Amino acid sequence: MTVKNLLIIIFVSLFFFSCTEDNDVTVPRNLQEYITASTNNDLGNVIACAASASGNTNLSYIFYYPEAGATDIRYYEADSLNIDNQDFSKYRRKNLTKTAVFGGKLERFARSGDNENWCLVTYMLDGELHKSNPIRLKNETKPTSWTNAVTIKFPETLKPTFTWSDFGVTDNAIYFEVISEKEDDTFVSGTYTLDKIFTYFDTTNVVNNINVPLTPVNLVADTEYLFTMMAVSKDNWVNTVIQESFITRNLEEYLDFNATKTIEKATAFGASSSGSTSLSYIYYNPLVGASDMRYYETDNLAVDETDFSNYRRKKITDQATFDGALRRYSRTDTNDSWCIVTFIIDDKLYKSDPIKIKIQTRPTEWLTDITIETSERLMPKFTWLDGTFVENVKYLQVVTDKEDNFLSGTFTEEKTFQYYLDANVIDKINLETPADLIFDAEYKITVMGLSTDNWVNLVIQKTFTVE
Repeated sequence: MTVKNLLIIIFVSLFFFSCTEDNDVTVPRNLQEYITASTNNDLGNVIACAASASGNTNLSYIFYYPEAGATDIRYYEADSLNIDNQDFSKYRRKNLTKTAVFGGKLERFARSGDNENWCLVTYMLDGELHKSNPIRLKNETKPTSWTNAVTIKFPETLKPTFTWSDFGVTDNAIYFEVISEKEDDTFVSGTYTLDKIFTYFDTTNVVNNINVPLTPVNLVADTEYLFTMMAVSKDNWVNTVIQESFITRNLEEYLDFNATKTIEKATAFGASSSGSTSLSYIYYNPLVGASDMRYYETDNLAVDETDFSNYRRKKITDQATFDGALRRYSRTDTNDSWCIVTFIIDDKLYKSDPIKIKIQTRPTEWLTDITIETSERLMPKFTWLDGTFVENVKYLQVVTDKEDNFLSGTFTEEKTFQYYLDANVIDKINLETPADLIFDAEYKITVMGLSTDNWVNLVIQKTFTVE
C-alpha cells in the first residue's frame, strides 16, 4: 500500500468518525458531553412532559413545545431511575419517532418499553442549546389516566369555563389546557393554571401560556373544538389526561338564530343497544329534503328538559337504518341524559320532543316473542305483550323484506297491528301505500314500545314467512 493510499484511508476514517460523533447516534456520547461542547452555558428551558398511552403501559409519549425556529430536536434517556437526575453524563441519546400534535404547536416522541427511567428533551434555538427539566417516566407504577370527565359551562356563548377533578391524585403540581379545532387539529390556545378551572380566554389564573400572540382569536359559534387538559406532577409526569369535544352555541341560541323559521315537530326516540350499557341509538325520521341534521344533549338528567339552554350540540355518528326510512345517531356514553334532534327543510326547523336516555336506569329490553296470525291471505296480524316495563304509550311497527328494504312503518296505541290495514294506526312514516307481500317470501317485523319520554322500553324483532 502506498503512502498516498494510507493517508486517504486515515483521512476518510477520521471524517467518518467525526460525522458519527456529531450525529451522536452511531457512536453515542452522553448529554453532559453534548452540553460541554455547546457554546452557551445558560441553557434555555424546554417545556416538556410525558404520559403513558391510553390503556397501554408499554407505550409512552414525551410531549414538548418546540419554539419557532427550534432545530436538532433530541431525546435523551438515562439507563435507570437510580441516578442523580441532574447528572447529565448518565443520559444517552435515543432515536425515537416524533409526530406533531395540536396542529404542530406541540410535538411528541413515541417510546416503546415498560421500563421506567429519567429522560429529557433538547433542541437548538438561535445557535444555543435548550434543555428540558428531567422527566420521570412512571408508565408502570403510575400509568396515565385518560378520561373525558370535565364540566363545561358557557357563562357566555364563546367563553366556555372548564372545571375538573384531581380524581384522587395528590401530587399534581400544574395543569396544562389546550383548545384545538376538532376537525383539523388546529391549535387555538395553550395555557397553564394552578387551579382546576380555566375560562376561555380569561388570564386571571393563568400562570403561563404558549400562545403567539398571547391573546388567541375568539372562538366561532357552531364550531367543534377539543378541550385537552394534562395534570402534571413536579417530576413532569402526566397523571391525568382529559379530552372532551364541545361546540359553542346551545340549542336555545340556535333556535333564536333561526327565529324566522317555523318550528315543526320531528319524530325521534332513543333505545339502548341489545345487551349494552354504553351504546344508545337515537332514531329520527328524516323527512324528504331534510338538511343540517343536529344532535343536542344535556350534561345529565338533573336539569329542566324544557330549558333549551341546557342542551349542547354534539357531533356523533349518524347513519341510515330500515333502508333510510329512519336514521339513527350512535351514542357511546354510560350516563343518562336528555337529548333532542333537529333538522331544517326550507323555511321550517324541525325539533323533536326531549328524549330521556335511560341506558343505566331502564336499558331497552330486546325480545323475539310475538304472535303472528295469518287468517287473511298476505295480511299477517301481529300481537305482542309489553315485557318487563309496562309503561309504553305507543308502539312503532316496521316491516322490511329479506334484503332489509323498507315496506311499512306505523304507530299504534294498541299492542296489535295488521299489515296493510290502518284501522288503529295513529301515525305512519311510510309516505306511500306499502307494497303487497309475496306468498312464501321471508320478512321481518320490528316492534318498539315507547314511553311518554320517548325512550324505547321494548324492542321485538322476528323473521316470518308470509302465508
